[in-house]
Amino acid sequence: MMEIIKFLRSQTNLARRKITNLIKDGKIRVNDKVIESFTYKLDPKKDVIKIENKLIKYKFDYVYYKFNKPKDVICSLSDSRNRKDLSFYLNKVPVSLFPVGRLDRATRGLLLFTNDGEAANKIAHPSYRITKYYKVEIDTVITKDHLKRLIAGIVLEDGLVNFESIECLSKREFLLSLHEGRNRIIRRTFAYLGYEVIKLKRLAIGPIQLGKLKEGELKELTLRETRALMNALRKPSFT
Repeated sequence: MMEIIKFLRSQTNLARRKITNLIKDGKIRVNDKVIESFTYKLDPKKDVIKIENKLIKYKFDYVYYKFNKPKDVICSLSDSRNRKDLSFYLNKVPVSLFPVGRLDRATRGLLLFTNDGEAANKIAHPSYRITKYYKVEIDTVITKDHLKRLIAGIVLEDGLVNFESIECLSKREFLLSLHEGRNRIIRRTFAYLGYEVIKLKRLAIGPIQLGKLKEGELKELTLRETRALMNALRKPSFT
């Protein structure tokens, strides 16, 4: 059995808000019964599901992909200014996917795609503490004082930035990890100290590693990777 919203998120391009609005408006039916509950459970292989009298056929289960995002690709499925976006890389995938989280245009590296809205929300939510790993290069040599401040934590306008780990590869290159996903958080942290991030690459999200995936390559997670990711999402951490 599967909740109606989860089912429609997996089988269509509809956002959660759109689905809830359709339920409120009485436009979703299961076996000719108007659905009023957001938590209504159905059997996707047996029940007849319709949106505004259009049949929604069960086509596939949840799937998970990893992608090596190149620089200068917009982290969106469409772009009003006709810049290169993520849809360019999804045209051969038979499933409707959406990206999990974002990377800014200049950042390269690991991005996950799925049709599982619940898993995507958990990966992004701070309570699940899914650590993201990055390689960073800045424009000039960092001072000892600034490195100490970086390790201690930096307070930006939207709160404290506290990296889980910082490894110095050189005086300009670092391996960083954090579980937050605030907008441009790494670039803004270094900018606060007076440095410009000239290279930024995400290497891993929780147990899923970029590895040898080539830039622009999209690859479905292996069974082992999927199990590892599901285990990491099993319950939130409140420590």
